This record gives sequence, C-alpha cells and structure tokens, in this order.
Amino acid sequence: MADDFFVGWARTPLRVVRFVAITTAALLVAVDAVALVLYRAQERRASGDWGVGEAAYDGVLIARPYPMVLVPASPRVPAHAVLLVSEGKHGAPEGLERLDGKTVTAAGYPLLRDGLTVLQLEGVPHETAKALPPLAPAIDMGRRTLTGEIVDSKCYLGAMIPGEGKVHQECAALCLLGDIPSLFITRDAAGHITYRLLADETGGPMPAEAADHAGQFITLTGTITHRDGIDIFSVPRTSLD
Repeated sequence: MADDFFVGWARTPLRVVRFVAITTAALLVAVDAVALVLYRAQERRASGDWGVGEAAYDGVLIARPYPMVLVPASPRVPAHAVLLVSEGKHGAPEGLERLDGKTVTAAGYPLLRDGLTVLQLEGVPHETAKALPPLAPAIDMGRRTLTGEIVDSKCYLGAMIPGEGKVHQECAALCLLGDIPSLFITRDAAGHITYRLLADETGGPMPAEAADHAGQFITLTGTITHRDGIDIFSVPRTSLD
C-alpha cells in the first residue's frame, strides 16, 4: 500500500481518521481518569450542614460580643448557643442590644456543626413570655495561650465549602467585616477541633482585626469565659495588630 500523503483538497485517508479518533478518545479517558484519581486523593473537607427548613429557638439573647441566643438545656437537647446572622455576608441586624438578657424567640434557617448553630434570621427576634429554665452563670476558665485559625462562623458551619484555610481567606475577611461572628478554631494532636467565639479584652467584637488574620494560623493569649453551650476567648486588640 502506498504511504498516506495529506492533500488539502483530497479525502482524508481512513487510516488517519481511525488513528485520530482512537487517540482522541484515549486521551479524553486518560485525562478523566487522572482527574478522578487526583480528586479522590484530596483530603476531605469537613463541614456542617444547612438544617432542614425553617426553625425557631427560644432562649436568652446575649448582645456581646455578638448577638446570640443561649438556649437552656432540656431533657432531649443540651444547652447550646445560636449565633445570629442575616442573609449574605452580614451579621445580626442592628438594635438587638435592647433585648440583651431577655427571653426571645428567633426564627430562621440554621447551619449546624459540632454542637454549634448559626441562624440566618428570617425576621427580627422578638421578646417572649415563655418560661425557660435559668441559664447557668458564666464561668471564668482562666488565661490561656492558644494556636489556631480565625474563621467566620457562617461559612465554617457550612455556608461555604471549604469554610476555612487560605482558599477561603478573602471570603472570610469580607464576612468578618460584615459583623458575622468570628471563631477561633484549635486542633489537638489527634485532629479534634475546638471552637471559641473571639472577642476583645472588653468582651466586644473586633471584626477589622479578625479580618486581617482570617485563614492564618496564629498564637493568641487571652482569657476564656464559659457560657451555656459556648466558650468566649477574649484577647487584646493589640495582639492582632
């Protein structure tokens, strides 16, 4: 058989057509196989979940460092904290200081992870006359030096995947500047995660300082206060300069 010779106006030899088709198909399969192997080799990112539908929580509203509802323990559910945020990259609506220390009902769409809840509000929490068990008093846990990562609570609990690390750094900074509660995440030698709400030395928020260090591992020294369902890690603003 004569050697195939390409001529632009002539019909492409069948042998060349077969070669190109088989080679292209093999390359596509190989690329897909490599992509699948690389995908499965990646470390799985843990995350929380959006709850199923709208939910309502009854508890005591605490305005600082960020608005949250402390839900007292019941026979079926332990005491836990519900951090309040709005839709998008925005924290709780303004004006909730007037409800500080009062029993309220807050409704919205919850994000859940490791016993912590972030509630994307559907309307403003309102005061209620429901009788609830009293909250336990705050406990001073002393001064600690911890190494961990600053994250925004909404994305960390599942609004974004991943909601931590350098790949999420810019998103976390915008969320923190929007007054979404900041968490300080630490991991022990076994990889177990502990989260603490981050506050300044007066017990107030510090969104700008936290945003500057989002997604970074840093060492901070401060005091820890335990409330029903959550720990608050208060550090000097100057430590985040």
